[in-house]
Amino acid sequence: MNTKTRSRPARTNEREAQREATQSRILDAAITLFAQRGFAGASVSDVARACGAPVPLIMYHFKSKQGVWEAAVERLYARVNAQLAEELESTDGLTGLPFYKAAIRAHITTLAAHPEHMRLLLQEGAERTPRLEWLIARHQKPLNDKIIALIVSAQSEGLIAAGDPTHLMFVLSGAFSLPIVLAPEYEILTGRNSIETRQIEAHIDACLELILNSGH
Repeated sequence: MNTKTRSRPARTNEREAQREATQSRILDAAITLFAQRGFAGASVSDVARACGAPVPLIMYHFKSKQGVWEAAVERLYARVNAQLAEELESTDGLTGLPFYKAAIRAHITTLAAHPEHMRLLLQEGAERTPRLEWLIARHQKPLNDKIIALIVSAQSEGLIAAGDPTHLMFVLSGAFSLPIVLAPEYEILTGRNSIETRQIEAHIDACLELILNSGH
């Protein structure tokens, strides 16, 4: 009896680990597919084929296609937020131009590590839907607010052009992300892999030169 009792936590932990591994496999496939094809273009069957899990198992875990999408978005933004926080540690103790250079580098490095982030946002952002409103309110707006605050701060120091900070956020997001989001097109046109470390460094340098008033 005692042996059986002691073995229950081990079996429970094993089942929980298997559950988490299955969900992880499903969501990783879903992130890629939803970023590539959008919600309408990626079916649960597509996710099943990509991850090797049967459709009934996916529905057991996530209840619906919407449930898969929401869980995939949650997982993606958790990764993005964690990496951005880590990258922004490089700004600790910095002020003025070095601070903003480090902040821009942190944001672009994070985008390059998770290209699905902006790809998914562009897919959803083309049409106003309840999904887009949920995504913005729950996940993207907090990121946007941080970027806007950085823009306002840089403007106050004369390090970035004047203008509506929210509009400038979209301008900067495009500058930071498009070579990464459109990596296949970029490679066809230039012969270079835009997500390769050396190319990301060149992209960061170009953005710094373009955006910041380095004369200060």
